[in-house]
Amino acid sequence: MRRMGGVLAVAVLLWGHAGYAQAYQRTVHFRTQGDEATVAGTVEGDEVVQYKVPAKVGQFLLVGGHAKSARVSFWVRDPAGAEVYNSKVQNAAYVGRPEQDGTYVVGVFLRKADAARGQAAFFRLRFLLKLLPEG
Repeated sequence: MRRMGGVLAVAVLLWGHAGYAQAYQRTVHFRTQGDEATVAGTVEGDEVVQYKVPAKVGQFLLVGGHAKSARVSFWVRDPAGAEVYNSKVQNAAYVGRPEQDGTYVVGVFLRKADAARGQAAFFRLRFLLKLLPEG
């Protein structure tokens, strides 16, 4: 009985860790002398690798996705959590004007069938955040 309790505790810890890993978000850090940043990583199974991007009204946000695998897609959500973009093709790009100040979230994921098979793929995202001229 004691051994079963230990196994159950380990299973709960592992399950909790896996759930946390899927919800983990990284903040995009732009260069001190610029307004662009590049991140890279690997996405596996049903994981969604998320990046937080602070943006303001008056800017435009470009997110360029690059992956050798057609399995990789990404979405962009506004500060309220509404999806404003979902890529449908490999090496897609999002260009948008933030309608509200706040943190936008970009999530990289594998397409459903590939995620279900536990596939993994490397990706790179390029972020560009520019102030739009008045007028």
